[in-house]
Amino acid sequence: MLDMFWQYNGDSLYLAAFAASLGLLYDTDRKKGGTTGKKAVIALGLSILFVFNELAYQLMGRITEAKTYYRFFWMLPVLFLIAYQLTEAFFSRQKKRILAAALIFALCLGFGANLFISRKNLSRPLNIYGLAPDTITVADAIMEDWGRERKKQPVAAFDMYLEYQVRTYEPRICWAVSRQAYLYQAEHGYDQKKYPFQQRIIAAVNEGIHGDAAKLKRSLKKLGVHYLVIRTEYDMDSYLSQLSIEPVKQSDNYTVYRVRKEA
Repeated sequence: MLDMFWQYNGDSLYLAAFAASLGLLYDTDRKKGGTTGKKAVIALGLSILFVFNELAYQLMGRITEAKTYYRFFWMLPVLFLIAYQLTEAFFSRQKKRILAAALIFALCLGFGANLFISRKNLSRPLNIYGLAPDTITVADAIMEDWGRERKKQPVAAFDMYLEYQVRTYEPRICWAVSRQAYLYQAEHGYDQKKYPFQQRIIAAVNEGIHGDAAKLKRSLKKLGVHYLVIRTEYDMDSYLSQLSIEPVKQSDNYTVYRVRKEA
């Protein structure tokens, strides 16, 4: 459970900002005689007792996807409260509240220096998403090769893992293979009953299968694919060269292939 918590930004400055926002909410309500701040603090305590513990994690994991469960259950309320408090403080121009928030934030950082911040966080990281290096190299290579003057967006096919990563980093790249097609293929295999064109592309990019080159070419044309991204270890150069598909760039583990260029 703790690993999942850290994976979804549980080791970031969000927690310090959340604590500062919660403190401001509690203080504001206390002065006005309201109970929202007190209820928020109580709700936080109860959530730790009944939700954010190993037992609840295991039970919820049996019902739904545990990673998704923790991602949304803890991140959404944290982010909304931060946004609410910062917006209210700055638009109301309450300097005391802004200074109080900055002080609470600093105290949180000082209290948990190893938890909230480390030397590597003192400067803005290039890879702010924590993605695999392959993702950035591949996506940047596609967009650089595609060019900025084109009106269309590039369509690319990736294996299932890299597709998930790229959509987080570079949303301008369109998928050649849908999520539904990947899920269908994973359950039914290459039965060609549904998503036949996408299944041929999945075979090439996800598993490095050297299928019927003519059928793959038709599938690429049908779906308007501009790039294929395939693990270099599959050694697809000679197979793809039959279709006039040429390598553009390599990352640590993948090769980017240009299918065709269209104005």
